[in-house]
Amino acid sequence: MTDFWYLISHLWIGTFFYGIYLVLFCICIYILLHRPRNRANNVLLGTAIALFTLSTIQTILNIVLGASDIDGINIPYDNILLAKSMLYAVNNFIADGLVIYRCYVIWNHNIYVVIVPIIMLVVTSVFAFDIELPLAPFFVLTLATNVFVTALTAGRIWWVCRQASAHLKDGGDKRSATSISIIVVSGAIYSLAVLMYLILGAIPSTVVAQQPSVEMLTQVVGIVPTLIIVRVGLGLGVQSVHSSVAFATFDSEASMRSRHVLGSVGAIRSGRFKFDPEKGLPPTASQSSGRF
Repeated sequence: MTDFWYLISHLWIGTFFYGIYLVLFCICIYILLHRPRNRANNVLLGTAIALFTLSTIQTILNIVLGASDIDGINIPYDNILLAKSMLYAVNNFIADGLVIYRCYVIWNHNIYVVIVPIIMLVVTSVFAFDIELPLAPFFVLTLATNVFVTALTAGRIWWVCRQASAHLKDGGDKRSATSISIIVVSGAIYSLAVLMYLILGAIPSTVVAQQPSVEMLTQVVGIVPTLIIVRVGLGLGVQSVHSSVAFATFDSEASMRSRHVLGSVGAIRSGRFKFDPEKGLPPTASQSSGRF
């Protein structure tokens, strides 16, 4: 392959994945604008717009750099290349932050669960924004963060569905498998892209293909979070599954309370408990099930 076609491959790969991203972004915006307006949707909308805007700027810069490489246009090449790298770092920070936030929500807003991922994100950002540091640790940490957070989120969904399997009479196992597959696929797309980049750079015979793969990464880092937002907007995200499990559990517990109240009334009528209008049911009656 000549240098000309090698440079063209950079532009082709970048614009091809940007086209995919453009279509997905339009679908995402359409879905979010037709959902009820609340803070959660505003956050998703703002995140989607920010990611797409940064990816668009990166695509424009990539075209400018490509034109300079091919036609020898006089531009501040190093400064533009640095700006493109910084934009990728910001996009990666937002994307990983969204994945960590999703894990935080699925774990019932338990901040302790995401402390380690947050630390990993901070360290990753240090390697991303400090141009004096080597680049390989940045991608390794990004890969580790995505795999770790994906495992945490999928594990939580599996555990919740397992605990509530008795309450989800129909389709409980199917919901669990579907939600876990969504989590794993969402996390695997970007993780596999990063892993491919690292493998290409580690093998001398394929290192020449590593640079074009960067153009794919600059778009995939925005595509994956946008895909997650679309799934949430369509009700296919893990939040909807978690809500279904919670509702089923609540429905079952409501039935238990109903049976317990009827039993308490029967006990009062039989004379085993005395009812005091000022105090309500005696503690023994209100705790006869061992849970309430």
